[in-house]
Amino acid sequence: MSVAATLPLAAGAPAAGKVPAEIVATSPARGHWRVTAGVMQRSLGGFDWAPATHSLPGLLLIGAGSSNAGIGAIGAAGSYADRVYTDGFVKLDGGTVALGGDTWNWGYTDGSQVDAGFLSFHGGNGTAVSVMADSTLRAGRWSDQPEAVAPYVQLEWIEPLNEHLNFGWLGGFSFLTSDVSRAGSTFSASKGRTDYDIRYTDRYDLGGVVPPGAPYSGSLAGPGPLISNLPEQRSAAYPVSGGETASAYNRIQTDFSVNLWTLSLGPSIEYTRGRIAIGASAGATVAIADWSVRQTESLYVSRNGGRARRQQGWSDSGSGIAAIPGLFVQGSVGIVLSERWSLSAFGRYDYAGDVELTAGDSSGSLELSGWSVGGGVTCRF
Repeated sequence: MSVAATLPLAAGAPAAGKVPAEIVATSPARGHWRVTAGVMQRSLGGFDWAPATHSLPGLLLIGAGSSNAGIGAIGAAGSYADRVYTDGFVKLDGGTVALGGDTWNWGYTDGSQVDAGFLSFHGGNGTAVSVMADSTLRAGRWSDQPEAVAPYVQLEWIEPLNEHLNFGWLGGFSFLTSDVSRAGSTFSASKGRTDYDIRYTDRYDLGGVVPPGAPYSGSLAGPGPLISNLPEQRSAAYPVSGGETASAYNRIQTDFSVNLWTLSLGPSIEYTRGRIAIGASAGATVAIADWSVRQTESLYVSRNGGRARRQQGWSDSGSGIAAIPGLFVQGSVGIVLSERWSLSAFGRYDYAGDVELTAGDSSGSLELSGWSVGGGVTCRF
């Protein structure tokens, strides 16, 4: 924050009695003190913040689903087995393994299963899943410019050099309190799982055999028409049976505040003519910044298109006090009201370093350099 402006004061005035209206700002014959109090509008160079995020893709969870071949009842296509389908069966008979794989121990339920010399069966209870996942992590860095109205006071010793020119020294103090806040999102993610049933179709080559009319059921003892115990072809269909979706995003709220005391010391020069006084000064400053920052983060999750709800949260904070040396330059213009009182306005620039800020893994900086304008009332004594 900066310290303030030189408030020009009356120069020449009658030694006693009522001050005439035609009083002018000529320099007094001897040195004197004056004190100025007022307010300034002060803008700091900038607040820069890079938030770290606790939200990660691994925190968005969905069920694993089921993946199973489901061929226990129909057996492996390349091995002899007792096979039970939803619309029939093909089982072993006493000579299947020893005599080349044929069996009369089979049956089917519907005539539509016979087609172009093949007999088809349907069965199995397999399951399968497919999973998709996507996530985005953004830097989220942002900047703002803290500013506020700040009170100030300064004390000057003024020594006249001639009728119109004064030289002096000033010491000043100002106080600023400011805060900035921002909310945003740096993370989003989505996951989805689609569940499938697996339904198998086994096709058996009838080899010229004309099957009995449906429904037909052969037996272990036979005899009956023979077909191979091994399907000529096995295919699978994957109808969707269900699934799950989830999406997530985070919300980061950052709240920063600073109390800034600025002490200034330096020489000043002032030119007076009539009621008007124009001044300039420059010197050294010490800025004492007492800062704090708090960052909160919440992770929100929506499941199967429902309302997003807060799943998890984190909070990080940091604070500190830093004393930063710097320089200032300022110019002022004033109007003399009486021998003792005057008004002035000023513009000023403070040059100072940066304050480094941290809160957890987040970090940033506060630039103390900046412009200020203000005005005040000066009393000479």
